[in-house]
Amino acid sequence: ARPSPPLVDWLHHRIGTTHVAHHIDCTIPQYHAREATEAIKRAFPHCYLYEPTPIHRALWRVACNCVATRPIGNGRYAFIPM
Repeated sequence: ARPSPPLVDWLHHRIGTTHVAHHIDCTIPQYHAREATEAIKRAFPHCYLYEPTPIHRALWRVACNCVATRPIGNGRYAFIPM
C-alpha cells in the first residue's frame, strides 16, 4: 500500500490505499474496501507491506532509475537498482 494525497485518494475512490484488498478478493465492493483493508492489516501484519513514499516521489524514482527485482524468500521480492 502507498499513501496518496487526500484529494487524489478521494477522487480515485481510495483505490490506491485499499488496492491490496482487491488482490485478496476481487468481489469486495469498493464501499467496503477500507474496512477490508484494515481487517487484512490486522489479520496478516507480517504480510501487509506499507511503502510510505508518496506516489509522485515513487513514480519519479521509478522513472529515473531502472529497477529490477530479486527473490528474497517466502514469495517476496526486493527492488534492486540496475
